[in-house]
Amino acid sequence: MKEKILDSIKSQIGSNGEKGWPVAVRDRIAYPHSKELRVTPANYAVTFLWTMRDAVLPQLDKDNLAIATNFYTPAGIEGMVRNLLGNPYIRYIIILGEEYASKDGCETKSELTSANALRAFFTKGINEDRKIPGFETAVNFDKNIPTSEIKKIIDNVKLIDLNTEMKNASLQDKIAKANEIMKKEKEEAYSNPSNYDYTKQEETKPYEGGPIIVHGSNIPDAWIKMIHAINTYGRKNLMNANTDRWVKEINNMTVVIHDPQNTDLSINPFLVPLTIEKIEAYKKEILSPLLPEGKAYTYGNKLRAYITPSEPIKELVNTTEYKDYEFGKGPWIDANVKYYVKGYAEVDQISDIIEVLKRDIYSKACVAITWHVQDELMRKHKSSPCLVLLQAMVQDEKLNLFVFFRSHDMTQGWPDNAYGCAAIQKEIAEGIKVEPGILTIVSGSAQIYAHYYKQVEDMLKKYYKTSSEFKDARGDYTIQVEKEEIIVKLLHPIDHSGIESFKGKTAKDLYNNIAEAGTSINPSHLMYLGSELGKAEFCIKNKKTYEQDSS
Repeated sequence: MKEKILDSIKSQIGSNGEKGWPVAVRDRIAYPHSKELRVTPANYAVTFLWTMRDAVLPQLDKDNLAIATNFYTPAGIEGMVRNLLGNPYIRYIIILGEEYASKDGCETKSELTSANALRAFFTKGINEDRKIPGFETAVNFDKNIPTSEIKKIIDNVKLIDLNTEMKNASLQDKIAKANEIMKKEKEEAYSNPSNYDYTKQEETKPYEGGPIIVHGSNIPDAWIKMIHAINTYGRKNLMNANTDRWVKEINNMTVVIHDPQNTDLSINPFLVPLTIEKIEAYKKEILSPLLPEGKAYTYGNKLRAYITPSEPIKELVNTTEYKDYEFGKGPWIDANVKYYVKGYAEVDQISDIIEVLKRDIYSKACVAITWHVQDELMRKHKSSPCLVLLQAMVQDEKLNLFVFFRSHDMTQGWPDNAYGCAAIQKEIAEGIKVEPGILTIVSGSAQIYAHYYKQVEDMLKKYYKTSSEFKDARGDYTIQVEKEEIIVKLLHPIDHSGIESFKGKTAKDLYNNIAEAGTSINPSHLMYLGSELGKAEFCIKNKKTYEQDSS
């Protein structure tokens, strides 16, 4: 009987179209390797959450271990359920490791982390709407998976939460405890394996390709508009070769946030709703040079303790010619550098940007990076940072910040990242005694993962709304009819002074002239202008009096 079940597990077709188990997100699982078909009667799964796999996997005993993986987002529960249904020998899931920006799970029981989603799933189950209580907007189960099958997991698989049981223990102690637990005698499978189809996703609308730019008043507003853009136009693509992870993707998605320091969460549209406490925890991490145990990197560590060879810095600082450089010679040159005896140094790039802007507030050279070419040559040696660079510039006496992410999970990762970048912006602005300005985030590959499609659809139905009030930063338009001629004036949005004037006999004459002038208008304003021009032309032809905004 055992061999028959094992053969059945091995013969399943995964979501990537290949035979074998695991059947979902196989390329992202740490153990077994995606190219290794390893199916045994092992009873344990281990998730080390946000901790780097290299810090855990080599130390785990493999004899009774079926699968080991990170667990970044609550939405990953659907893939977990598919893999558990596909291998009914797994009877236990062990949690250990970092729970995102927090120190451990015991300090963040109210936060909507992936670890807390797992806890809620195994303690509260699912409601009649097939939702996990507390995570209604974060997790969706494909309609092809029967409710009875989801409940079968809850009834037959036990969660062993070492982060709660061993609150103050080290990662090494938790790993040792996991190995001790897994020495238990193997149990039999509780059912036959089962595997289910995926709901086919509709294609998005065509567009010209390349960047899409959205503007938002604050971070939630910008996020809603950005998600709508990707959901509408994102190209269907794979995250990597040999993967089942389909996404909707925009290349170089550009989001401009006009008041990034606004932390009002009265509108909280995020699939995993944010709290002020979670935002503050993330800000603390992104502003800190410290690297927590078991993490490959944090952006704070990369930006504020950037590792580089020390000799070139010492040589530069000590050269006699340095007095001829822009700021001259002085202790400020390497004030933000820590030297170490092993021939390397750590550079606090954020403090260095502040130092430069204090001496030249209009400098265009205030760039910080996280990328180490020598670490990225093997793609991926450990884990490549998604935030690659940022640039701080002063314009209109405000500190604007530009940030580039090479790859971006726009549903789960982007909101936290945006608040973190706003914190960096605020620190630089306060350091040079100016107000923070706009925050621009460009995401080279901006993705909505397939396991978020339904949640995104529900969110947009609730939150995405167009406005009939046109507050166009590029100007307002007035339309008049004089002597059977349409006159359009572009007015300054602040003082309402005239910027440009257009005249024509027909609506077509006008919209061609406006287009040739290179004036860019937001879509709603553009459609409004077109309707008013058409109405003005109609009034001329029918000898009626035209009045802008009249019925």
